[in-house]
Amino acid sequence: MEAHHSSALAARKNITLNPESHLHNTDKFSKFSAWYSPRTFWMLPIVFFIALLFHFDLAPLEETHWDAPIYVQLSKRAAETNILADYREHAQDIQLGPGDDAHWYFTRIGHILLLGEITKLFGTTETALIAMQWLYRVFMALGVVLCVVLGLRLVNFLRPEKPDSIWWIGYFIAAVTYIASDSYRGLQGHLVSEPPAFLTLVSFTLVSLRAVEDRSLVVGACAGSLLFLLFFIRIDATLPGMIFLIVLLTTIVLLRKYEALPSIIVAGLVSLVLYLMYAWWFSPLVNPQTLANFSSAAKEMFPGVPAKGLFAIIIAGGLLWVGACVAIPMLWRDPVVRFATMWLGLALLPLVIDSLNGRSIQARMAFFVVLPLLILSGEGWTWILRSCIKQHKIRSLVVALGVVIILAFAPYSLIMQEARNFAINHLPPEIQKYLFVSLVKSGAIGPALYYQDPKLGLLVRPMYERWTVEYSKAREIGDYLYDPERPAYLLWPRARSTGHQHSLQGYIRLFQYFGKEHTQDGDFILTKLPNKVSVESCTEQMPTKLEPVIFCSTFDPRDLDILRRNKIPLYILGADGYPMPNMPPLKLTVLLSIPPFVLYEIASSRDE
Repeated sequence: MEAHHSSALAARKNITLNPESHLHNTDKFSKFSAWYSPRTFWMLPIVFFIALLFHFDLAPLEETHWDAPIYVQLSKRAAETNILADYREHAQDIQLGPGDDAHWYFTRIGHILLLGEITKLFGTTETALIAMQWLYRVFMALGVVLCVVLGLRLVNFLRPEKPDSIWWIGYFIAAVTYIASDSYRGLQGHLVSEPPAFLTLVSFTLVSLRAVEDRSLVVGACAGSLLFLLFFIRIDATLPGMIFLIVLLTTIVLLRKYEALPSIIVAGLVSLVLYLMYAWWFSPLVNPQTLANFSSAAKEMFPGVPAKGLFAIIIAGGLLWVGACVAIPMLWRDPVVRFATMWLGLALLPLVIDSLNGRSIQARMAFFVVLPLLILSGEGWTWILRSCIKQHKIRSLVVALGVVIILAFAPYSLIMQEARNFAINHLPPEIQKYLFVSLVKSGAIGPALYYQDPKLGLLVRPMYERWTVEYSKAREIGDYLYDPERPAYLLWPRARSTGHQHSLQGYIRLFQYFGKEHTQDGDFILTKLPNKVSVESCTEQMPTKLEPVIFCSTFDPRDLDILRRNKIPLYILGADGYPMPNMPPLKLTVLLSIPPFVLYEIASSRDE
């Protein structure tokens, strides 16, 4: 009896002597209960499938960015050649800066290699394009779901109370408003580097939070590895992740949770070591000074105006701004809102500075704002719903829904045209130069294309960021050019016609994608890209076994004698709405007609 009493006292004493361990275990259990609640199992799958299927109508390369065909063509090179070895071999010879394609592509090398694996699996086929699209759809859908999870983890980390049903509904509304936004439509399933970077960024933030909660050095090392992976996929996406780490570190210090500091320090050290090894191996492509010069040169190469740049940032957040604009003023003292606001402001600072300094900013470049914005929007909608349900204040809900409807369904072309007319007719030239990029480039206000845009909503991407590439027609022309394999030249119009904001270079990329395979010994760096030097005449390059078709847009009359002497055919690509290439007046024969494209040949070349 005394022995039993002594053991009970010992157990009680042990609990008393280890209060921190007991509280830590209790805290872990409460977080486990909040995470594995029934709401988690039905809410998150619903958000995932809505995000996956909401823009199901989009075909591959429909309403896409003009960079997408470039990455498709590069995926073929990644599948058929050893790109990393080529970069390692020629790192010292590559011209640095955004003006050289080889260096620019290296800043997205992880994205290119990922698409290359799909091309390697399915070949250069339509199936490969569909597989790429669905993979990137899954990336974006998972990213949105994990943003909701990130909000849940932040609430559990920074607040004593746990999320209730109203909180879940508020975050569900926030997620759906983003999914319905045109900015999400511009990323979901599109073959640019933002979807994998988006998923990697949100995964990094979650693993970093987990490392802090568990005080785990191993999990911290995993977070550091994810931060480096983000750098490998898209270099400029690393900065928002680093800012998150800094804000998290500051929060830990303010909360005096010093025992969690080692996990954050390990995350930073692991990512730094991996970067240094990477920079050394591929020196000087990603050296700090190289990256700084790259960013500075990009401002000069891609001029823009502040108004369009700032509006592009707003477009990136889409309808999330409605809930966020409620949360920031109404809930500023809340630790979750304060954390997300600081993260958002610091992450946006470089883009805002670039925009004010005259660099062109596109909506997709600000994709990272979705992470803090979705948290802020979720908190804002939660506050609106709580006020409506518990305090019977319906006005805020009606106003918020009204703003969402206006932003989502207002006639874009009409409003933008009226705003443009007002700026032209009533604003002085000193202000107009901050509104019209054509004034910066040519000194005159160019024509507007808003009246051609049937899109509804105010926060939508410009038409030139929603380009539809008819890949099936490119495949037919590519099959004709490369089968049977024979040396040939293709002369194509590089100029853009009135009403067309893109050249045909995207289609040239797809011709190559569906064309001849590259041999394993083919060099990615040394192989010339289509019409890299626009003033170079066709016969400056000669067809080879590796590249049997030479694409060019400058034709010298003397080139014709060389082609006839070597009995190499010259094809001319025409397209509706585009001018014919500059060439001598020759009689042409139609070889292939696939509207809007026509493939010609010089009539006399076959007779000789």
